[in-house]
Amino acid sequence: MEGMVSEITPMCICGGCGRAIEKKFVFCPWCGQSKLAKNSSVSEEERMEQIFNRLEEMQINNRFERLEKMENQLDQLEKELDALVLCSEMHK
Repeated sequence: MEGMVSEITPMCICGGCGRAIEKKFVFCPWCGQSKLAKNSSVSEEERMEQIFNRLEEMQINNRFERLEKMENQLDQLEKELDALVLCSEMHK
């Protein structure tokens, strides 16, 4: 049982990109934001608003990327279906 207990890594949220990072990091491995360079003129509420806005923007971009991928897949399926219909008509 002793070997099965794993240590929990302390985490925090990056003020730059909003991703979860280990507290021991000085810089975010995702966006490079320094945890030490805190802007005292920006309130905690404004920082959270900025983070949520970035996350919302990332979600929107992700949706558009997924929609574009699905459109491409649909176009490919339509081409394959057209080829099958043409082949079927030729064999009648």
